[in-house]
Amino acid sequence: MIAVGRYTSGRIAVANHSSWIESLELHRVEGSTFGELIELSNALFLRGDLLGRIADHDRAERVVHEAVAASPDTARALYVRGRLAERFHRFQEAHALLDEARTAGHPEHEIDSTRAALFQATGKYSAALVLREKLADYDRGIRTLGALASLLAEVGQWSAAESCYAAAVDEDDHVSPLPCAQLLFELGLSAVRCGDLYCAEQLFVELDAILPMHVPARGHRAEVALARGKLDIATELIAPLLELFDDPEYRATYAEILAARGEREAAVSEAERAAATYELLLARRPEAYADHAAAFFMGVGKRPQRAIELASANWKLRDTPHSRSLLARALRNANREAA
Repeated sequence: MIAVGRYTSGRIAVANHSSWIESLELHRVEGSTFGELIELSNALFLRGDLLGRIADHDRAERVVHEAVAASPDTARALYVRGRLAERFHRFQEAHALLDEARTAGHPEHEIDSTRAALFQATGKYSAALVLREKLADYDRGIRTLGALASLLAEVGQWSAAESCYAAAVDEDDHVSPLPCAQLLFELGLSAVRCGDLYCAEQLFVELDAILPMHVPARGHRAEVALARGKLDIATELIAPLLELFDDPEYRATYAEILAARGEREAAVSEAERAAATYELLLARRPEAYADHAAAFFMGVGKRPQRAIELASANWKLRDTPHSRSLLARALRNANREAA
């Protein structure tokens, strides 16, 4: 466990981060440089990740486009476009842009970092491991060691991942808990996907101690509680998120909880609202939301053929154990429904 007092208050850290965003926004009105615009987009993406706010991701994307429009052919602009494509799961486009950025002279270690994320996202774990280890040797810190820990956890090497995680925290010289919180969240997700719900819950509890307002972690912790049959805890975790945050995953989880409670009509109503939001997001960013939407539609969303379409699209994007499992479950579910 992380020592009490190791980091500043999570609430203060998020408030300070939001204040920094507003300061950068003021500069934007006055006329920001390319670097300031990219700093603003990175800050918005991080807040969107921490608070589960799709609106922040939308703002960040607009700022990236604004920055790139001013200098579209520079090495850094090509790299930034590659990172944006990687974030929204346009993997082939991202690889092509990174190649162009490298040719134009962008720093190798930054390209390697994004390339490693691409390899990991698409199931090329050996290639990702080579780059993650190289980056950790180049610059030992919570981000490089944490990324390596996340990869090791994803491939099921939990003993090595835990050692790497401990080393990452030891190297962390930030007073802010934000980098450590993101690492704990990624490890918690890996535990969920590996089916180790107890480990996942422990990681999310540890995260909650340093950053209680990490909204996606709270949502996944509710999913873990639901899977373990702790319906009251699941409801307590998810209910406050429904009207405050715009990610349909929280409403989908709530619909599952209501269904488990036997509240059928309420579950159907919440599922319909989640379905409408998923379809809007899929129309805009099909690659980014295919996997989450597929899981929803094969479950409480009750559209098994739509789930197959989305799971198939996700598998074609990235042939990973998770994508293969998702597609197999979608097919089994559709067959069961047909029978």
